[in-house]
Amino acid sequence: MFSVLSFSFDALSVAPEQRHPVMCSLARRMAVAEKLQVHDSSVDAYLQECLESMPLDNPYHGQSHVLDVLQFLTTLLSETGLEQAMSPLQISVLVLAAAAHDVDHTGTTNNLLAEQGHEFVEESEEGVGAMESHSARRAEVLIEELLLQNATLQRLVRRTIHGTDLAQHGRILENFHAAIQEREPQEFFQDTEHGVLLMQLLLKAADVSNPARPLQTAKAWNSQIYEEFYAEGDQVLSAGGEPNPLHDRRTNNIPKSSAGFINFHVKGIFVALRDFVSLCKEQGIPGIRPEGVEQVLANLDRNAACFAEEAASQKADGVSVRA
Repeated sequence: MFSVLSFSFDALSVAPEQRHPVMCSLARRMAVAEKLQVHDSSVDAYLQECLESMPLDNPYHGQSHVLDVLQFLTTLLSETGLEQAMSPLQISVLVLAAAAHDVDHTGTTNNLLAEQGHEFVEESEEGVGAMESHSARRAEVLIEELLLQNATLQRLVRRTIHGTDLAQHGRILENFHAAIQEREPQEFFQDTEHGVLLMQLLLKAADVSNPARPLQTAKAWNSQIYEEFYAEGDQVLSAGGEPNPLHDRRTNNIPKSSAGFINFHVKGIFVALRDFVSLCKEQGIPGIRPEGVEQVLANLDRNAACFAEEAASQKADGVSVRA
């Protein structure tokens, strides 16, 4: 058995037939059907369609990843108390966006899709990655077909999914840091640009939360993501190109890359969230608990240190690559 609301959750250990029931239980925990005034069965159908739209042959971007992201997001909202501060619409948007954020994922990066002239590139919105643009459009369609017609809900889900585009990482963090210096926390809990920023940051946090899991779970996720990365690298090499260093099984060192990813990408997201949640508590917003983010940051620091130590040990032993 496992605790559904825990940062130690391991989605990879959940049997395929249990993924949908667990996702439904998370949506019920967030009272999404009640907030949207639809039947639970409608939300269940939406989650089922999102899950079944994940290609089974993707090593990383598959059904387990969707469950993992939704579970981490729900836990983060609960542990920080943000579920009580955010509006019912925002909570609904986050759950729906988490479930759909990688619908129809190709198991490759936007760069490769662009090089291949993939149909997702031709359809993508300007300034948004092809994969994120496609998944967001599919989410809008699924919401209308299976849940309800609500242009505001669809727009917010679309924009929240767009925020998972790695190319927008720096802009979102910069804008969020500036906003929390200039605006009152309450403005982030409304249908405003600042509210969108908060939802984007929360989904981004959940999307890259693997390294914050217990070390063995984080390593298991590493195996999945690098299998996918290396498959793309092999494809680029076979076409005569030069792969992204992280995708090159000939030279990449997984522990070293993992420590770098935590320290230079993931931590920044959670530091921004910690700063915001701390500000909310200082402003007297009820139920807010910064320690919910501190726990994640402690896990990240612990795992980064373990990965760095492993990389140093490999270097001392003359091992340069670990595929």
